[in-house]
Amino acid sequence: MKVMMLDDHALFRAGLRMLLESMEHSAEIFEAATVDEACALALRHPDLAICLLDLELKGEYGLDALVRLKAAAPDIAAVVVSASTDVDIIRGCLEAGAMSFVPKSMPADFLKRAFETVLAGEVYLPQEILHLGP
Repeated sequence: MKVMMLDDHALFRAGLRMLLESMEHSAEIFEAATVDEACALALRHPDLAICLLDLELKGEYGLDALVRLKAAAPDIAAVVVSASTDVDIIRGCLEAGAMSFVPKSMPADFLKRAFETVLAGEVYLPQEILHLGP
C-alpha cells in the first residue's frame, strides 16, 4: 500500500512515519511539504491509496490543498489530520472529498481506525467529534 503524508512540518511527518510503520509494515510512505510536491507525487504514483493531509500549510489553506489534490488524484482517499475541531471546517473537508477527519488531539489508535475504515471505502469520523455540532 502506498501512503502520502502532506504536512509542512518535517518533525510531524517523521512522527507520522513512525506511527504508520508500526501500524502497516508493508506501507510505502511518501512525504510532501507542499501541495505542489503532493500533486507531483500523486501524478508519479497513481496507485497511492491514502493521503494524510494537514490543514495548516505554509502559504496555502489545507482545504484548497485538498481540492487541488483530489483534482490531481481523484481516487486517493484523503484523511485530514488537523489541530482544528471546528464543525464547519470538518464539514467543508468532507464536502471537498475527504474520507476522514482526525484531530491531532486524538490518540494514535484513531488514525489506525481511520485507515481501516477508509480502505474499506467508508467515511471515518471519531465519535468524539461527532457531538461538536449539527
